[in-house]
Amino acid sequence: MSNHSKNILIIEDESITRTMYLSYFQKLAPSYDVYDAENIVEGICLCFEKHPQLILLDMIMPAYGGQLFLDVMEEGISKRLLSFTPKVIVISSIDSADELMTLTKHLSVVSVIPKPLPYDTLEELLKLHLKC
Repeated sequence: MSNHSKNILIIEDESITRTMYLSYFQKLAPSYDVYDAENIVEGICLCFEKHPQLILLDMIMPAYGGQLFLDVMEEGISKRLLSFTPKVIVISSIDSADELMTLTKHLSVVSVIPKPLPYDTLEELLKLHLKC
């Protein structure tokens, strides 16, 4: 079983944005292994396989959105299929305050940040949630 204390997962469909976040994480958290997924299904598989401590989740994606990921994670936690509760930072271009507030009700969501996510904001989030 993987040690989730040193893994980060990025779930982002836009390749340029995903590459930028990978670069940020590698600079800001060099002792962590960073994995990336370009869709929700791949993200779910990597989450169950790698047991990340922190997940950066884009909510608006083609085919399946981030809501499916959050629902699967909550089901996995409640049914004890997941032996850990990852911290999820949601990044989204959702403008509705009600929709954003709904996201914070999920067990594992620790932050909801508007897109694009600036480097200095990511640095602060890492310090807060990973003790970097």
